[in-house]
Amino acid sequence: MGRQDYLLRIIEIAGRVLRELLTRLRSGEAGPAEVADRLRSTASGAGIDLDVMGRVDLDTLVLLVSPAGEPEPGRCWLAAELFAVEAFCAEAAGEPERALDASARALRLFALVDPAIVARGLPETTDRVSELRALVDRLADA
Repeated sequence: MGRQDYLLRIIEIAGRVLRELLTRLRSGEAGPAEVADRLRSTASGAGIDLDVMGRVDLDTLVLLVSPAGEPEPGRCWLAAELFAVEAFCAEAAGEPERALDASARALRLFALVDPAIVARGLPETTDRVSELRALVDRLADA
């Protein structure tokens, strides 16, 4: 039980950092490069190699969040949120292809998460999915 509590705490802390990064990006308080650097360090601190996860196909991505054979909800949510922030960061940096790729990864991972399983104070899965779909629509219309 101690390991599970520890993992949930890590996810909660990382989630808060990601929410702060997204807020700072959207307000113009932080630029895409700064957000991208913090994003990578947050992922690393949570034991997620975002660069590796960003290079594999979507089926392999699912395997990476399924260490015991089944998708791990906390790991799925955190990786999905990391990719969501990366998508918005790429959009702000004027990199639509990277934004679309990160959006596809985030949406695939969010699809594995029960929307009811979300840590306190973090964006609900359904809200983030809506934001990502709006991003994809904006980029498709551009």
